[in-house]
Amino acid sequence: MQKRSARLIRPGGTLVTVVGPPGARAAHGQAIDFVVESDRAQLGEIVQRVRDGRLRTNIGNVAVLDDAVAAFNPTERVKGKAIIRVRP
Repeated sequence: MQKRSARLIRPGGTLVTVVGPPGARAAHGQAIDFVVESDRAQLGEIVQRVRDGRLRTNIGNVAVLDDAVAAFNPTERVKGKAIIRVRP
């Protein structure tokens, strides 16, 4: 999946992954990986980057915790990442 994603990067774009190195170099942009620990300041920085447009997300489905299993095992193809809402 990461190799395919690296090929899709637009010129000047960046692929960011938290599951390890992408395994392929982005042809027209850059690919980076990093480890996120449960650190409030780091998570706050990610939120701020999303809010000010420096980081774009690809959200496919938002589900409540009770529906998490179904969200991660969809019956049809869903583009984007599944988000589980822990608090209402």
